[in-house]
Amino acid sequence: MLDFKSAATVQSWAVLTIWGTDGRWGGVSCAHGGRVMQVSVEFLGRARISSRGREVALSRQSISFLAYLVLYRELDHPREVMIEHFWSSHEPVRARSCLGTALSRLRKGLNVEGHDWIELSARGEPRISLSAPIWYDVVAFEAGIAPALAAPPGALESSLLAHLVAALSHYRGDLLLGWYDSWVLTERERLRLLCLRGYRRLMEHYAAVGDFENALTAGHAALRIEPLQELVQQRVIELYRASGQRAAAIRHYERLVELLRSELGIAPSRTTRALIDGIRAEPAI
Repeated sequence: MLDFKSAATVQSWAVLTIWGTDGRWGGVSCAHGGRVMQVSVEFLGRARISSRGREVALSRQSISFLAYLVLYRELDHPREVMIEHFWSSHEPVRARSCLGTALSRLRKGLNVEGHDWIELSARGEPRISLSAPIWYDVVAFEAGIAPALAAPPGALESSLLAHLVAALSHYRGDLLLGWYDSWVLTERERLRLLCLRGYRRLMEHYAAVGDFENALTAGHAALRIEPLQELVQQRVIELYRASGQRAAAIRHYERLVELLRSELGIAPSRTTRALIDGIRAEPAI
């Protein structure tokens, strides 16, 4: 859970609309159109699927197949492509049978009352129905971040800030931990970079409104995702300086020097060195 003090009320509202007052998902009405969600599906971090408050046990292959449908939800899924991803070692007839069995098992495993949540596209290819009462953390994560990234630089409108903070709270870890399929690795990196961009945007929002404490919290969150992002490291040093924490800025720079030396065998960039030289030249308060 994130810890942005000035956004605590906003964040709690955004999460509780999905998870319920006891902190667990309970099929309550969410903010997306006021619909009641019957199923909650989490792929970020440990894969977990809940139906009406109880965890649903699906096979590893079923979870992987479901994740594929969700992550590529904007595309038609030609059966041949899905077969190549999941059953390439099978004979064609057997592979098509496996695909049909996988779809059938998913429908039975995620029983959504009154909805067939796997539909056919105009071309007759299977895809998930986003109108079904199923909440996906990946969908909420991407949808919450996108508007903030598209907004002009500087302070965000309150609604954009609320959605950004809520979206980042859904990122409990990298996509499908323990899965190493090539398509999973590609999507995992894409979502990690999206999360990094989200924290950078949040950092800039708080910096723009003069909330350096929360800006630093967002900056450090970004660095936990990718500590070798020197531009973010520079921004954190600048934020320490702006908030009057000269000694903290210098300590942060010294840790960066050690990090770059141990991980990459290089020194900080000229820009970063010039930044810290300027801070060191300032009189201590």
